[in-house]
Parts: sequence; C-alpha cells; structure tokens
Amino acid sequence: MSVETNKELVRSFYEELEQENYEELKDFCHQDFVFYTQVDTPFYGVEGLIESEKNNFDAFPGFKNAD
Repeated sequence: MSVETNKELVRSFYEELEQENYEELKDFCHQDFVFYTQVDTPFYGVEGLIESEKNNFDAFPGFKNAD
C-alpha cells in the first residue's frame, strides 16, 4: 500500500468519524481492535471506539478535526 493510499484511508476514517457515520467505522477496524483514549483505558472492538466517540461528540457537539 502506498503512502498516498494510507493517507487517503486515514482521511476517510476521520471524515466518517466527524460525520458520526459510526456504522462505516466497522470497515476500518479489525475485529480484535482495541482503542485507548488514555494509556490505561481500553475500549474493545469497533463498538468500544463508537461508544467512546459518541461520548465525545455528545460532550462537544459539532467538533471537527483541524485541517
């Protein structure tokens, strides 16, 4: 996979996240994926990622990553 392809993959992931298209995130994550918001706070599977990010978007409506 080329560097440009990797960049586009990461951009696509964050676009789906910012648009709160949580179901689409399942296409980006392996079934054994573990998301860490902090060193000792694991969220297991894409469901854990979705749970964590929904909490963030609930706390900060309209949040967008800087370009």
